[in-house]
Amino acid sequence: MYFRKGFLRFLGLLAALSLLLSIAGCGQKPATQEKAPAGEVKLGCILSMSGQLGPMGKKMADAVRLAVDEINAQGGINGKKIKLYLEDDATDPVTALNAAKKLVEVNGVKLLIGGMSSSAAKTMGPFLAERKVIMISPSATAPELTGQPWRKYLFRTCPSDIYQGKLMAQIALDQGAKKVVILAMDNTYGIGLGEEIKKALEGKAQVLAFIKYDPKKKDYRSELTQIKALNPDAVAHVGYNEDGRIIYQQALNLGLDKMKWIGCDGVYGSGMFENPAAAEFMAKTMSGTRPASPENQAYEKFRQAYKAKFNTEPEVFCDTIYDAVNLLAKACAQAGSDDADKIREALLKIGQNYPGVSGSITFDQGGDRVGGYFEIWKVVKKGDKYECVREKLVEVK
Repeated sequence: MYFRKGFLRFLGLLAALSLLLSIAGCGQKPATQEKAPAGEVKLGCILSMSGQLGPMGKKMADAVRLAVDEINAQGGINGKKIKLYLEDDATDPVTALNAAKKLVEVNGVKLLIGGMSSSAAKTMGPFLAERKVIMISPSATAPELTGQPWRKYLFRTCPSDIYQGKLMAQIALDQGAKKVVILAMDNTYGIGLGEEIKKALEGKAQVLAFIKYDPKKKDYRSELTQIKALNPDAVAHVGYNEDGRIIYQQALNLGLDKMKWIGCDGVYGSGMFENPAAAEFMAKTMSGTRPASPENQAYEKFRQAYKAKFNTEPEVFCDTIYDAVNLLAKACAQAGSDDADKIREALLKIGQNYPGVSGSITFDQGGDRVGGYFEIWKVVKKGDKYECVREKLVEVK
C-alpha cells in the first residue's frame, strides 16, 4: 500500500513537472507562421504612411495597390494571386524593423517592398539578409547603402543621391552662388545627401557651414538664426515634409526668403502646402530636385490609371515603387519560386534596360540602379492653390 501511494505521488509530480516545462517552452517558441494557400504569393510592403513622410508614403501605398491589382487581374504570378501585407513604419527605422520581423516571422513573407527611408532600409537590411528575404526599395537613396556587407538581397529602383547631390550643387552654382550653407537632418539620408552636395561644391563655391538638425524638433529658429548670421547666397536643404513645413514657415518669418534655397525629393509634393506660410516661402525662393519619370507612353498610362483609381495625381516615388512591384513579380515568375538567390539572379537579368514607368532601369551587380532621371522643380501659385511644376528633366548616367 505504501509503495502504491508513493508511486501515485511520483506520477503526479512527474505530470506537474511536464506541464511546467511545456508552459516555459511556450515563451521561447517563435510566433506561429502563417502558411500561404497553394494559390497565393505573399508580398510585404513597409512604408511611412504617417510621421514626417506620411503624405508621400500614402500616395506610394496607392501605387503599390494599383500594381498588385493589375498583376492579379492578369492572372497573378504563375497563376497565383498576390496577397499584399502593408505596414506603416511611422517614419521610424525601429518601427520599420519591427514591422519587418512581423512580416517575416508571423506572416511568412519572403518578398518585400521597402524601406521607404534610407534609415529604415539600413536598419532592416541585416535582419532581412540573414533570413534571405528579397527587398526592393523605391526611395532609399543614401549612397551609404551601396556596398554594405548585407546588401546581397537589396535592390533599388531609385537613383543614388550621388546624382542628386551633384544636381543640387549645380543649381546653386547656376544661380551664381559663391557662398553656400548646407542644412540637413541628422540621419542616413540627410547626412549622405548633404555630403554629396558638399563634394560637388568643392573648388567651385565656399561651404560656410554644414548644419545638422533633429528632424523631430518643432522649432528650428536657432539653426535658421545661424544661417541668417552667415548670410549665404544659397541654402541647400535636405529634409522631409514635416520638418520642412516648420523650417520654411520660420524661415519666412525671419526674412530668409531673400536668399536662394535648393530643396530635394524629401520636401517635394502637395504635403508641403498644408502649411500656407511654407508654401508661400517655397514659391518665393525655392528650386528643387527629385527623381522623376520621362514623359513617355509607359508613364502616361500609369498616370492615367493611378488618377482613375485614386482621383489624384501620382507624386514622387510613386513611379519607382510601381516599377519595384512589377519587377519583383516578373523575377518571381521567372525564378519559379520565392527562393531569394533565384529571384536575385532573375532581377539582375530582367533589370537590364527594363522599360519601367520611371524610365529605363538597369541594375548593377550590387543591386543599385545605374543612372536615371531627375526633375528640377519650382513651386507656383495657381489661383488659391500651390503646386510643384517641372522646369527641366535631366538624365543622369
